[in-house]
Order: sequence, then structure tokens, then C-alpha cells
Amino acid sequence: MLALLEADSITGTAKPVLEMAYEAQADISGQRRIELSVANFARGRQEVDNALTSALREGRIPYSLIREKGRFDSSVLPQIRDLVKKYDAEVVWTNSVKSHFLVYESGVLKQRKWVAFHHGYTSTDFKMSLYNQLDRVSLRKADRVLTVCIPLVAELEDRGVLRRRIRVQHMPVRPFINSPEDAIALRSELGLTSDTKVILSVGRMSREKGQKHLITAFSLLRKRLQDNRLKLVLVGEGPERKNLERRAAHCHVNDSVVFAGHRDDAKRFYGIADVFALSSYSEGTPNVLLEAMAAAVPVVATAVGGIPELASDGRHALLVPAADPVALANALSRILQAADLRHTLVQTAKEVVAGHTPRSYFKAMREIFLETIVE
Repeated sequence: MLALLEADSITGTAKPVLEMAYEAQADISGQRRIELSVANFARGRQEVDNALTSALREGRIPYSLIREKGRFDSSVLPQIRDLVKKYDAEVVWTNSVKSHFLVYESGVLKQRKWVAFHHGYTSTDFKMSLYNQLDRVSLRKADRVLTVCIPLVAELEDRGVLRRRIRVQHMPVRPFINSPEDAIALRSELGLTSDTKVILSVGRMSREKGQKHLITAFSLLRKRLQDNRLKLVLVGEGPERKNLERRAAHCHVNDSVVFAGHRDDAKRFYGIADVFALSSYSEGTPNVLLEAMAAAVPVVATAVGGIPELASDGRHALLVPAADPVALANALSRILQAADLRHTLVQTAKEVVAGHTPRSYFKAMREIFLETIVE
């Protein structure tokens, strides 16, 4: 198998591909083995050294770079064909609009099977919205199209994908532990005291993530609780950052909102969080929600996309309507003021984590790949 990525960090689509590779290497089931190689797009000719390439090297996962001059550089097409031959890939696995379209254009589908994973869209502007429409051309030709939640199935059918070719597959999460010493060091780095109460949100700063409503909710919460120890920590970067900084100033909470930027070590932040907040308008199966649960942090999230498939309201998390700062503030207030509720949510969230292990993800994906090959 050859998986195509467009990433320079271990976020989003890169995480499940890495987990699939790790589990394939460790597989001793006696069933047909999977050998997974990775190809990642890279601009220019310079050496590439980032969190993703480091993880690939450390995991001894075969990988290559697809050199490109721009978003749609036709010179990548022969490179894709050569890599499919180099790794003798029976299946090509794509994970984004660009790689879907380029694999479709490369012509490798005449001899190879193609599994496309649709993770949802980020529509930062009109140009990106048009760009996303390329899936209407490419995805209908894939042998299988995977997606992360049931609501996105209708989106794929609207793009001409036959229902019998669509599979729903949630994302995996690997349990992890943050040490108390690391939490102390991170608090010091961010200028937070030991008694600071942290509301954490991790994600790209784009409109569909709804962080502007989270900032408004945070300002309402600060007024209600009259607690100067409350801080909102936002981890991530994106085109909305300047607007979010202006929103924090407008709400008079700019001194209590920490913009931590993009971090390759984002998992460390769960170790300082009292509650995790996800304020998106649309989502698939968010990695960050699963990571917060795996880190034993109680969650408040909007009931959009695949989130209700992962978490039941009042049992695994508190779910609120999208674009409703008052409801979001109310839910955050409930968790911060009720130790029993925090404990219950953390304990029951273990059920969700146990159902989304990398091993179970590997087994489900292997079945999909194998059925695609023999079809």
C-alpha cells in the first residue's frame, strides 16, 4: 500500500496513517500482512525535516517525497506513477482533495486499486470552496471512499459517489500520560500559575471551528464566576487568528486568552487542562476530542458532524448547539463547578477511548483494503 499525505506535522490525516503503519508492523495475526509506505508532498528541492518525517524515520516506515512547485504541478504525476511502481503498491490510499485529484489524473488506477479517505472540508474562502469541488470529478472513480462519520455520507453521494462504495470509519486514539513535572513546566512557559484554571481548545483557526463563539462564551463565563484564575488556552494557527485576537480584545478578555500557536507537542496541553472545549460548526470525527478523553479531561463540544456518534450528551461529554455562546458558557460552568460531574464524564469517556484503539482501527481498515483488492 502507498498512502499519500499533505502534512508537515502529526495532525489531522497524518495521525491515522501513522497508527496504521505502526499496527501493520506489529501485526502477528497470521493473516495477509500489510506493508504500508508513505509519500508526502513537499515544495522546492530543500531537505525536509519536520515532526512527520522524524516520526516516519523513527518508526522505520518507508517514505518518499513528491516534489512540487505549486498546488497543481503536473510534474508530480510521473512521480506518483514511479512511486506506485517503486513500492509495488496494490492499493493507493489518498487523504485530501489534492491527492484524490492527482491520483485520478495520474492514470495509476488502470492497474491499481484506490481507496480515498474523505475527512471533510475546510472552507477558508471562496477559492478553497471551489477547490473542494474537484472531489466531484475524482471521488466517483475511487474503488472505496471512506469517511469519518454518517453525516458526511450524504455529502459524498452529492458528489456522485455510489453508496455501495462508501464506508464510515472513525479515527483511532492511543492512550497517553502527561507527567505532573511536564505540566508544571508548561504552565511556567505559558505564564500560568499553579492555581490557574485552564479551558483548553486545540484546532486550526478557521471559521468552521467556531472559536469566536468560544471566546464570547469565555467572556460570559468570566463575568458569571468572577474568577480571575480562569484562562482560555487556544492551541493552533490559521487564517482566523487575527480576527480571534480582535474578538478577545472586544470582549475584554485578551489578557486571559493565551494564543499558544501551532505546536507539535499539542498533547502536552491536555496535562494542564481542567476542561476541553470544542466549538466547531462542522466536524467529522475530531482527533482532539478523542485525545482529550484519552487524557482524562472532561469535554464540552458542539453536537455537530460525527461528535454525537462518539459521545452521548451527559454521559461521555456535555454537548451543546453550534454557534451558541450562552449554551457553551453554561456547560463550561457546570463542569468547572461540579467535581462529581467531572469525575463521571472522565470515567465514562474511557468507554469511547476503548472503542477507538489503533488496533481496532487497523483491523477495520485492513478488511476494507482487502475487500477492495479482491473485488
